[in-house]
Amino acid sequence: MLRSLAVKNASSAEGVDPKNVILVGHSSGAQAAMRYAEEFQVRAVILVSATYTDLGDEHERASGYYPQSNENGGESNPYLFEDMKKNCKHFHQFHSDDDPFIPLHEAERIRNGLDLSNTFYMLPGRSHFFEFSTEILDVVLSLC
Repeated sequence: MLRSLAVKNASSAEGVDPKNVILVGHSSGAQAAMRYAEEFQVRAVILVSATYTDLGDEHERASGYYPQSNENGGESNPYLFEDMKKNCKHFHQFHSDDDPFIPLHEAERIRNGLDLSNTFYMLPGRSHFFEFSTEILDVVLSLC
C-alpha cells in the first residue's frame, strides 16, 4: 500500500529533529500527513482541502489512507485523532467554500476529529487551492 511506503520513507530521515518538522498536505497529501502524525511526532501539520473519506474513488481507496465503513456500521482503518493530537500540537486546516472536489462536510469531519475550532480557515473562492495562498504561507512562517 502507498500508505505504508510513504510513512516508512518519510520516517527514515536521520538527524531530523521532529520538533522542527512542519508537514503541509494538500488533498490526498493531507491524509498522508495525518497518517504520519498518527505514528510520529512533528511540530505542525497544515491540511489543505482535506477529505475524510475516499469519496468513492477506487484509486484513493487503494492508497490505504482512508477509513472504510464495515458491515457493523463502524469503520475499519479509522483515523486515530487522539494519537495525532499527542504527536502534533499544531494543526491548521484550510478549505474553500467552492472546492469542486471536496464537499464541506468532509472537511468538517476532519476539523471536528482534531478539535480545530480556532485553526480551521474557510477561505472563499479558492477552489481546490490550485493557486498560491499567502494565508497558508503565513501560517507556516508563524510556526517557524
